[in-house]
Amino acid sequence: MTGKELKQIDAWLDSDLSHEDAADLEAWLRADPAHLEMFARASILHRHLRDLLCAQAMAEKAGESENSRQGLDPGLQPSSLPTSAPVAPVIIAPYSLGHHSPSTSFVDSWPFPYLAATVILGMMLLGFWAYKITHHQHIAGVPSQSVPSDARQEVVFVGRITGMVDVKWSDDPRYLPPSGFAHVPLGREYRLDAGLLEITYDSGAKVILEGPCTYEVESTAGGYLALGKLTARVEKRGEGRGESAKPQAANQKSPSSLILHPSSFIPHPSSLFSVRTPTAGVTDRGTAVGVEVSDEGTTESRVFRGSVRVQIVSDEGREQGVVLRENESARVEGRGKPRITVLGASAKTADFVRGIPKRTIKTLDLVDVVAGGDGFSGRRDRGIDSTNGRIIDALSARSVEGGPSTPMTGDGQYHRMAEMPFIDGVFIPDGGGDAVQVDSAGHVFDWFRDTANTTWQHIWAGGAFRDREYPTKFGGVDHASPGHGLVLLHANSAITFNLEAIRRANPGARLLRFRATAANTGVLAGVQFYADVWVLADGQRRFQRRLINNDQGVASVRIPIYDGDRFLTLAATDAGDGISMDWIIFGDPRLELLVVNANKQKSGRPGRDPARPE
Repeated sequence: MTGKELKQIDAWLDSDLSHEDAADLEAWLRADPAHLEMFARASILHRHLRDLLCAQAMAEKAGESENSRQGLDPGLQPSSLPTSAPVAPVIIAPYSLGHHSPSTSFVDSWPFPYLAATVILGMMLLGFWAYKITHHQHIAGVPSQSVPSDARQEVVFVGRITGMVDVKWSDDPRYLPPSGFAHVPLGREYRLDAGLLEITYDSGAKVILEGPCTYEVESTAGGYLALGKLTARVEKRGEGRGESAKPQAANQKSPSSLILHPSSFIPHPSSLFSVRTPTAGVTDRGTAVGVEVSDEGTTESRVFRGSVRVQIVSDEGREQGVVLRENESARVEGRGKPRITVLGASAKTADFVRGIPKRTIKTLDLVDVVAGGDGFSGRRDRGIDSTNGRIIDALSARSVEGGPSTPMTGDGQYHRMAEMPFIDGVFIPDGGGDAVQVDSAGHVFDWFRDTANTTWQHIWAGGAFRDREYPTKFGGVDHASPGHGLVLLHANSAITFNLEAIRRANPGARLLRFRATAANTGVLAGVQFYADVWVLADGQRRFQRRLINNDQGVASVRIPIYDGDRFLTLAATDAGDGISMDWIIFGDPRLELLVVNANKQKSGRPGRDPARPE
């Protein structure tokens, strides 16, 4: 482990790792099981040091409190105080696996680093895929000794997050975003810079927040919208609750008494849901309604179904309210002296998202792309000459088993594939000289071995091989069978896909990840041959597997594709023992695309509520 990796691990443990360094650290972890062990030990050491510091702080605080109660001088030296027997640390004995020796700690045994690394790496990858990395570290604080335990505020949960689409949380360093589909506590503030967030209250009410938006959960049946848009859908009492609705706690207060911010707006006791804004209060009586708050504090409400009451209270205490029914809307302007303007059904009002769009995952087949397709046409049996970029319809007749023994030699150039828009280019990866160009943008990579700039075979998209002996079955799957496919990269060969072109051809879809299985299927008379496998994004290593042979099974390749990634490169190189029998095959290489339903169910005019049955 170099100083670079150690700094990246420290940065990740401190929640201060950049996007680029996160991808680099992930590739390093995947490259070698020994790296996982290093990572686990560094994490364990970090945890022990943190626990030690926390324990020391608690002991010092407890000592100060005890001195204060006994009237001791805070400056009194510990040596002059009565001594007591040391408190033994609490030790949790690990579960014994099999005939594990009692004299050997499970922490010091070989399975522990791998187990710890697996858990830590899984959490790390989940964080990279789903959410931004914040500068906050979650460390449990020591309860204040000055506050009795029975006086501490109890956390009350009123619902949970049930939907998210392209959420981007606020970049405010003082704001800590929730973790995934978490429970929703009273007083929780949600700040969205973009995207959609759905909250389902235990009462059955559903609220969709549309970024940019700031919303605070104020009660078991309502909240404060400071900025942005929300759509609330509330069924009449006894309807639409489903089995997921939880009974209200016996000690829970009424919605009106749980409002956390001072306000002259008090929801009607019979209301099912209420939204407070800087200028108005909107009481929902079993309906679907949209509420928007502008930067100036203007509130606009629109009823899609049922009825709502919009209420304002001036600084002088004068109350004014109006009941809106289906397809009616109202605007409230002015903070000190608010006024309500009722708008007709034909008035132009804001658009509101009335349902979380459906999200589906579709796969784009890179075998089909290599064969000349768009990723969905199922083409096979076509290839590319990696020495010059020429499209070929048959594999080379060259053979290493007693046939012609002259390899194909490259020209040291990167060859563009203008006639195949999803393929940026091909090349022979040879690290014998300068760094190797890996895409048309000029990104280079300098980790390839000296491969003498040669290869034995063309890049090939199959299907079954015609008149060839390349095995197609590995990992329990025959990749020549229907529904499967493979790309042969006989060392030394590389191909780069144009991710930007793929995005343009699939509007509304977001590239999530690349996945495949990779294996070296070459073996001759019991002799093993070794090769290296590489996956790059914009010239940066995302995956590598060194010295793989036929006996080492299948390598599972799953790497994230970030929005800024432009190119994806697959490469196979010899491992220093020549290129004979280095049959690297990528089985079922595919890109996963997240597709969001183009119909976001926005409504600014009369229409059917998509969540309401006909």
